[in-house]
Amino acid sequence: MTPAGEVDLVVTGGLCVACNETGDVTSGDIYLDGGRIVAVGGPPRPARRSLDASGTIVIPGLINLHDHLRDMTPGLSAGEGLKLDDMLRFYWRLNETAGPVEYETMAAYSTARLLAAGVTTVVDHVYPFHRPGLDAATIAGYQTTGIRWFLARGLMTQGHEPICESIDDAFERIGTLLDGGVPGDRIMPAPVSFRQAAPEDYLAARRFADAHGLRLYTHVAETAAEVAAVQAEHGSRPIEFLHRLGFTGPDVTLVHCVLLSDTEIELLAGSGTHVVHCPSNHMKLAKGFTRVLDLIDAGVNVGLGVDQMVDIFCEMRQEVLLQSIRNEDPGAISPALALRMATANGAKAVGLGGQLGEISAGARADLVCVAADGLGFGPVLDPVWNLVHRAGGSDVRHVIVDGEPLIEDREFVHLDVEALRRQAMDVIDGYLAKANIDNTRHDP
Repeated sequence: MTPAGEVDLVVTGGLCVACNETGDVTSGDIYLDGGRIVAVGGPPRPARRSLDASGTIVIPGLINLHDHLRDMTPGLSAGEGLKLDDMLRFYWRLNETAGPVEYETMAAYSTARLLAAGVTTVVDHVYPFHRPGLDAATIAGYQTTGIRWFLARGLMTQGHEPICESIDDAFERIGTLLDGGVPGDRIMPAPVSFRQAAPEDYLAARRFADAHGLRLYTHVAETAAEVAAVQAEHGSRPIEFLHRLGFTGPDVTLVHCVLLSDTEIELLAGSGTHVVHCPSNHMKLAKGFTRVLDLIDAGVNVGLGVDQMVDIFCEMRQEVLLQSIRNEDPGAISPALALRMATANGAKAVGLGGQLGEISAGARADLVCVAADGLGFGPVLDPVWNLVHRAGGSDVRHVIVDGEPLIEDREFVHLDVEALRRQAMDVIDGYLAKANIDNTRHDP
């Protein structure tokens, strides 16, 4: 803050849902300076800029803990309707043709789409790295839009040889990123899964992460076939095996965790390991019901991932509904808990608990203003209920990341979205042509 007390930005007129432990809802203005929230309410103070949030509910920026943003083929008929293992084999073959242009363009396009729907932080699980420069290209794509990004840098050493890399090559490439100035707190070595990485890769990733102060990440316990294979080969269930490998702890995030035993839930809780649930993806691929309520009751931190689906508002709603069915209890997951899963819980999983995911003095200034004055949204008796059960990404009016407005009145401030869209469509057409796939787009 300047000596005169003037702050960078004040967000005025909105109803603030803080997403903190006490569930505060206030109508005070929010003052931002130097990328931080310096005050919520209180005496008026001068600001260099103001942003009118009248008619909106102001929430912390939403946190998408799991996605694969280099998705150039949503709705491709050849891949629709396949269960997970068959779908992976199809897309592994398709991946052979992708290069740096595809990785950078789609990282930019997809993060723009997330920002427009209120996601200010994303963990992108990226793989394969079968050509040089793919990781740097991906990061360049993130930087185009200004999203707060984390690269779960995939380690794929087996499964489909043309797109695999050795573990030594993977660590050398991560080292190049770190030596080039990429902050270590943005990079997570991420063995893709037990299908695509060997146990020794998990051990090596743990050693590498410890040596460089990095967090770890992987998919696990997604299918009955995976659980059976790990049990047959290693004599324990997947989470138990990860624990034996040292791949649990407060610096580890595990995605999906659909099929868990009571013992595995206890291991996750005792080790402080974070879990990501992706409700819509699990339904689409018929994976089953993750024991989210049991995990939370045991003390496990559980966040949400979009995982190539619609938006995180949808995931909050699906979490409430899916766990109602799973537990035969309409109140199993409350709207307030679902919202915290998409905010404060996500912040804990990326190592920024108390700094992201809530609106409080001292927190990083990532904010989203959700229009609450439309026919489809109101009436608002409980703003949290409305956010979870009636809001969608199209209701987002303003988005602020690190104190900087990136979207105002639904328009990007610095990004030419139409040019980016045209670039992405050209890249997708070229990608499909290189893969000899005839799938005509039907753009309006």
